[in-house]
Amino acid sequence: AAVLRRAASSGSGGGGQGRGQRRDSGSARPQPLDPSLLPFLVCPLSKRPLRYDEATNELVNEELGIAYPIIDGIPNMIPEAARMTQKKPPAPEGSEQP
Repeated sequence: AAVLRRAASSGSGGGGQGRGQRRDSGSARPQPLDPSLLPFLVCPLSKRPLRYDEATNELVNEELGIAYPIIDGIPNMIPEAARMTQKKPPAPEGSEQP
């Protein structure tokens, strides 16, 4: 029982620390997306296919102008984690004001 407790406590504590360490080393050399996953990944907002951008290591939705980061080779497809890739044009906002 003591062995199981130690394994469980080191697994949860050590796993979290290991993720942080990988993330730090991953920022210096980002792990790319496995290309075989791309046909199965769609934007959670629009349900449309995404484009992989090797330069930024992101999955891009051109239609919505957002990009999802890839961390340690794993796409972070949470909409709040996405960044805007395009700025909205100011013309429509300015035309609404009198």
